[in-house]
Amino acid sequence: MTAKILIVAFAGLAVLAIGFGARAVWRRNRSPATTRAGITSLGDDAPPFHVNDAVRVESVNAIVAERLWRLAFAAPKVAERLEPEHARVRDAVTAELQAGKFDPTYFPRRPTLMPQLMRTVNDPDAGAEAISDIIAQDPVLTGDVLRLANSSFYRVSREPVETIQRAVVICGMGGLQKLLAVALLQPVFRATDKNFPRFPPLLWVRTERAALAAELYAAEIRRQDRFEAQMLALLSALGPLVVYRATVAAYAHAPGLPPSADLCVTLIGSLGQQTAQSIARQWESSPRLVEALRISGPDPEQAPDQALALALFSGELIGTLSLLESQRDISPSLRQRLTEKAGLPEESTASIWDRLTTPRD
Repeated sequence: MTAKILIVAFAGLAVLAIGFGARAVWRRNRSPATTRAGITSLGDDAPPFHVNDAVRVESVNAIVAERLWRLAFAAPKVAERLEPEHARVRDAVTAELQAGKFDPTYFPRRPTLMPQLMRTVNDPDAGAEAISDIIAQDPVLTGDVLRLANSSFYRVSREPVETIQRAVVICGMGGLQKLLAVALLQPVFRATDKNFPRFPPLLWVRTERAALAAELYAAEIRRQDRFEAQMLALLSALGPLVVYRATVAAYAHAPGLPPSADLCVTLIGSLGQQTAQSIARQWESSPRLVEALRISGPDPEQAPDQALALALFSGELIGTLSLLESQRDISPSLRQRLTEKAGLPEESTASIWDRLTTPRD
């Protein structure tokens, strides 16, 4: 289950130049349906944001995520001019994904045990033995849950967790929900590709951090949303993965044309979230989770659950920043400025950051 591979600090005018450049690229790459009026740039002299909190965080999150994707694909810092042959690939991928057509070769199937496990975990009458019996049906899942229970992110005991029964007792039902959600979805991200082998593992590391951060952020604003926020972050990450696979598949139909790293980044930025929503719907996720991914619609004020969307985008932003800083692509000072621009509470952010970056003994 693991992808353990996982951006040089900016200063002065360089920070502002790249910030404005990234913002401009993001606005160009967003589809008309997801472009928002009233979202300002990240420059220090920018006017105040005139949008709700979830959209404010989302705007900064989109810029930071694009920077991570450019690192993962080794793409130029700023979008390049798209040649006609690559534009045809872009148009083909866009038409396919916007129509909701997912080729089985790159569309991830819902994990087989997921519905049964989620029902059992959410059943107040289900005991540890019933959950253990279901997990034991899949040796790989068993190993993944135990590995997570002993990892620095999720460990709750100094003593090693060696059995599922002990994991249930030590972690509790809430902790087990967290472990199961991650363990069920991580295998989807395991496949690598010869074109850009660094992307899937980096995407997963970001996803794992984002899911934990989203859960912790939800605990600050609406505690009962912790599990839903984590699941939302995991589902959200499926969008970029499917867009990437669809793009590589489209290039396979253009012999002699090497895949464009820049186009991969562009398509993930413009199609990733709506693709994630389509997947969530096809996986028969709860209507609340599906709707929370609709925050990028033309009228964000009508989004049905701002608190859940806020937890998602805050978690993704904090998780991405932690990964970028670990890769030395941003400095601590720039990271702090970005969280301030997003309007994240300093005390909550610091607590989550400590959890993501400080290994547990």
